[in-house]
Amino acid sequence: MNTASDRSRSHVVGILFGRQHLHGCHASTTMLGAVRYEYASVAVQSDDLGRSLAELFDALGIHGDPVPVAAAIPTSECYFATRPINSGGGNASPRTLLRESLRSSTAKLDQLAIDVLNWQAHRRQLVSIVAAPLDRIESIRETIGNTQHSLQRLEPAANALISAAVENERKERRDRLVTRVFLGDTSLLAVMTKGTRAIHWQSMPLPQGDEGTGIVSIVRSVEAAYAACGLDTPPDSVSIYGRRELQSLIDRQWLSDNLPDDFRWLDAPSMKPDHIARACADGFLADEEDEFDFMREYREPLKLHRVVPYKEIALYLVAACALALVLLDRMNRTQSNHVALAASAPSMVTDGSNPRPERDRLNARATAISTFMDKRVRWSPMLGQITSILPDGTRLTGIRGTATMSQKRKRAVKTAPTTLILHAECVLDDAGQLPASVSKLTETVGQLETVAEHFQRVELSDLRRTLSAETGIAGAEFSIILTTSSKAKG
Repeated sequence: MNTASDRSRSHVVGILFGRQHLHGCHASTTMLGAVRYEYASVAVQSDDLGRSLAELFDALGIHGDPVPVAAAIPTSECYFATRPINSGGGNASPRTLLRESLRSSTAKLDQLAIDVLNWQAHRRQLVSIVAAPLDRIESIRETIGNTQHSLQRLEPAANALISAAVENERKERRDRLVTRVFLGDTSLLAVMTKGTRAIHWQSMPLPQGDEGTGIVSIVRSVEAAYAACGLDTPPDSVSIYGRRELQSLIDRQWLSDNLPDDFRWLDAPSMKPDHIARACADGFLADEEDEFDFMREYREPLKLHRVVPYKEIALYLVAACALALVLLDRMNRTQSNHVALAASAPSMVTDGSNPRPERDRLNARATAISTFMDKRVRWSPMLGQITSILPDGTRLTGIRGTATMSQKRKRAVKTAPTTLILHAECVLDDAGQLPASVSKLTETVGQLETVAEHFQRVELSDLRRTLSAETGIAGAEFSIILTTSSKAKG
């Protein structure tokens, strides 16, 4: 019998094993990631389950390679209960827990297949127990085992429907306490759930013509069991699935008055057999293994490649190598920049001699430059003011200036004063004399704020007459000399 755990999840066959019919859904994943579904149903002939199963595979077009099978049996064939347990009680055997749940010492537990889930709700430890006739489970297991296909999961139909219903909800609603009502043509199933975990379920015939009363009655009956199941509060929400055509036949206002205000009515999944078969296939493709499964005790141990995520590890290694190469390249560039900076840096004293003289020399140069920058003459504003006060007919023809940068020296050295020489020319007046405004120009220049800040003397020098060779107009050339007081710098 093939119940191996090393299975492909690219396609799967979901099967509902009814007493009278087998309902199948072949789900396969396409190259683009979409899932394609094919449905088929066959009758069970003369209790020959093997022949009926072969017909179902043929109807689904499965002829070649073996495929995994995710199966379900009708909820009516299963016993289910949830109850609180004391600390350490979860370590009891499944048969002990079932006997305590049944409260019977005469139950023939060796004729039942049992699966148990330990979990927590409202900070209380709970145990959920499901059981089904062992001969029924063995019959399904052996029938599939006689084929080339492998039975990977066998669960109650209610469990498959719950997983499908939760998968279709938004994330913020998935962990709420909800009463879910699944409608069929002639019956309905109500399940109190927290997330994907069933807490209590109950089924009953669906009253024809009075379906609303049936829905409200089963909701109240299921929710009344919340305390016995170990919950502190009943569910605060109701979701109804399937038979949407009933909405127009049921008094909506009456239904709202008897159910929570935010109850919802959705199309799927419902109690239809093809919905259950599809839910089995979707649950397998989603890799939902932490649910009820009668095959749990038969399954072979997981193989290493199912436990270790080799693909993810390979991707991480590739990413780590790429990152290491980038970091290595950055380190090489940083080292190259360091070498270049070291090569271009001024030579330092490395022969063991005293570096203090070199330091003093560099400090003296830095101080001199700083002093020069602090006391420098700003020529542009000064020349702008001088140009603006020149008399009409007078213009500058040349500018020459000198300035010294003082340094600390052992002996005082006499230096030339800072000097600005402005060469200019003007036109003589009608009497052939130098205009009076030019004669007073030195006094006017000396009174300028920018000049007085830096120069103590302003003199008129090098005055001489000229005659323009082009125009024959008589003029004069002269120089205005601005100087500071001359001192020896120590």
